[in-house]
Amino acid sequence: MKKTFRWKDILMLQAVFLIYSGSSVVAKFASNEELFSLPFILFYGLDVLILGIYALLWQQVIKKFELSVAYANKAVTLLWALVWGIFIFREQITFFKAAGILLVMAGIFILNSEEAKP
Repeated sequence: MKKTFRWKDILMLQAVFLIYSGSSVVAKFASNEELFSLPFILFYGLDVLILGIYALLWQQVIKKFELSVAYANKAVTLLWALVWGIFIFREQITFFKAAGILLVMAGIFILNSEEAKP
């Protein structure tokens, strides 16, 4: 049985994945530190904290969505990874990266549009 949801629920889902993508950023910072140094341990601890918060929020999200829909939306983390890469790590965006992200976003939009119909 399909559950109905509002755009507010979809935004909450996307916010949960924004939090999840923060784990990758912190992990990349940790990887630049010497193994078992204080900064490494702090970054690693922050990473575990972010993943814990994500796990709690994920449990709330899957109460509102079918698991297949919620999990398919997880691909939005690719967009957040690109944004973090550009603004935090000064990475370059290429045509193929942009095209890939747009294709994934179109798929997520179509999936959410189909699921939102009564």
